[in-house]
Amino acid sequence: MRRNFTLLLLILLFASTVVAGIFIYEPKDKLITFNEVEMLKGVGKNLDILKINDQKIGFSANGNFSCGLILSRGKNLVEIRALDKNGEHFTKEVRILSLKNYPDIETLYDGKKHWARTQIIYLSTIGVIEGYPDGGFYPGNPITRGELATWIARAKKLSVAKLGGDPFFDVPKERWRAPYIKAVVDAGFMRGYDNDTFGIDEPISRRQVAEVAVLTEGYEAVERIKPIFVDVPKEEQGAFPIYVAREKGLVLGVSKDIDVFEPDRALTRAEAAALISRFKISAERIKYLFSFEKGFDNGRRCKVNLPPKILSFSVGPGELKANKQNVVKVRVKIADRENFFPISKVKVDLSEIGGAPDAEMFDNASHGDEKKGDMVYSLNLSLEPIESGSKSLMVTAIDRLGWESRKEAFLLVIE
Repeated sequence: MRRNFTLLLLILLFASTVVAGIFIYEPKDKLITFNEVEMLKGVGKNLDILKINDQKIGFSANGNFSCGLILSRGKNLVEIRALDKNGEHFTKEVRILSLKNYPDIETLYDGKKHWARTQIIYLSTIGVIEGYPDGGFYPGNPITRGELATWIARAKKLSVAKLGGDPFFDVPKERWRAPYIKAVVDAGFMRGYDNDTFGIDEPISRRQVAEVAVLTEGYEAVERIKPIFVDVPKEEQGAFPIYVAREKGLVLGVSKDIDVFEPDRALTRAEAAALISRFKISAERIKYLFSFEKGFDNGRRCKVNLPPKILSFSVGPGELKANKQNVVKVRVKIADRENFFPISKVKVDLSEIGGAPDAEMFDNASHGDEKKGDMVYSLNLSLEPIESGSKSLMVTAIDRLGWESRKEAFLLVIE
């Protein structure tokens, strides 16, 4: 309540003291959000033209304006430009960082969020790792060799080319991970079991991953091995890469109380994310991600959207006769969408006069529509109302982003 009151005071102060200009009160510059959509709200004085990311936006008589910002993951630039009635220009910028998140890493574990939450969020935001199609990340699932290869290729920014043949017998070129696997194998970071088999869908052990990490970061030796893990004797085959990776800070043990590595356990997706976040290039990319002084250029402008604007809604005739067939003509005029998301559907609720609750309307020169593509949606049909009285019809216009607007019209049904 106090925040809203303070915001109102700021708006009133701006409106009463500034001769011309623009004031953005939502969102704040340098916003960090998990949202894919943020609403921009502001107020201007003596405005003639207002553009947000070169999209013309309307404003009310008192100068208020708003629109939706459709964010890409990562950096987003919002440029607000205005021209007042005296011909003076005003420009403001808002920088927004949109982070990728998953609901299953927000679940509390013993009252705490997942231990690898930040690494998963950061690497997902910069496009190195990905979740599952259902929207979850499943941090405890074993990572497959194909997934790990994909993540390493992205993290290291390896060149990924179109394939002319199958990299391995079990990695046909049609599989979307195939180019990433070939890139990682060609770079010498991973290898197949043999010339024919990569094991694309098989898990990979923590022991094997330590070797992959050392190869990926280019570490060859350390001055001496410090055998700290009770389950990895230094004489054991494969111990050297584990201790090199540990010395360089790429891998850690699995317990705060006991020095245990669990070398033969499958690496989890969360552990893979944490490992890749320790690569030098990953650390640099994450640092760049959170820099508000770099990267907010015109190529990072977010899209702008408004709900469809229904200019008019009419139903004819204005009077219908009960218990008789009536020809009903419904017309809806939608404002030009320009560069906003186009209209997906216009529907009308005719249930009060004996029709469908979601009758679709058309702008394709059919069903009574006169001209295709003129933003006038039409529907002609025959209906038989049962009860007399004043009836309400509601039309809904929906764009391809799912944003909608509604408008009501009335008619009379007589005996």
